[in-house]
Amino acid sequence: MKTIGVLTFERYLGKKGIGSSRIRGEWLVNNWDDAELFVQGQHYEVIIYQKAYWVEHAKSFKGIKILDFCDADFLHWGYRTKEMLEEVDAVTTSTELLAEALRAFTNKPVICIPDRIDINEITKHKYHKGDARWVAWFGYSSNFDMLRPVTHFLKKNNLNLIVISNSGFTLPINAGGVQLRNLPHNWDTIYDDLLEADIVVNPQSSRGKWKYKSNNKTILAQALGLPVAQTVKDLERLKPETERRKEQVKGLQEVKDKWDIKLSVIEMEKLIESLKKK
Repeated sequence: MKTIGVLTFERYLGKKGIGSSRIRGEWLVNNWDDAELFVQGQHYEVIIYQKAYWVEHAKSFKGIKILDFCDADFLHWGYRTKEMLEEVDAVTTSTELLAEALRAFTNKPVICIPDRIDINEITKHKYHKGDARWVAWFGYSSNFDMLRPVTHFLKKNNLNLIVISNSGFTLPINAGGVQLRNLPHNWDTIYDDLLEADIVVNPQSSRGKWKYKSNNKTILAQALGLPVAQTVKDLERLKPETERRKEQVKGLQEVKDKWDIKLSVIEMEKLIESLKKK
């Protein structure tokens, strides 16, 4: 019998295809013998609320309760962040910056357990040949503001763009000549869709909600053997095949060493053991 239930944000919203629920819910339980996605009526010793604000459920549950954060929901008044924090025994986050911010709201243990990859899911790797022609960006359309400035540099470097999202992206006027392919975000096809590109672009920002974002796009690309450009210099450097092959070798080794989801299982187990002792 499973003793740990993971109650995902997908379950909370009643919809499928939410990336954080796959990364921090499904992938976790797929590699954790004692855990499963929450089943109504099942008895659990521990429940992990993955970005799920079921305050009433948490009030009534008598076992160990962990709230798992992957976004700065405390920036939005509509989420019951503080109320939920009062009901749990510990908090886990996807980034250390997020952990630091949440420590201001609670005296409960707040621990960063970063996003990681279920390596068993990745069965294909990119074969790099010739100069790069296509770059890919993937994510929610609410993050298009991070992508728009990049298009100017695509034109300058004779690169074309694949956007994988929940909504179509439109090229700005100054990106004339750049070919654009809009593809729907679907976990059944995203790996093959990304492998159509030569480079994944993942621009970074230290402003607003973006500073709390994890590196899950970067490590997913690396697991597929795709180099990641976070800056314009990266984009220019990675155009030649030789540079992309070098980056591929480094990225695949980094995923193996640092970003295997099994490491997250170990860290979760250590946290639960410490809470049991208390």
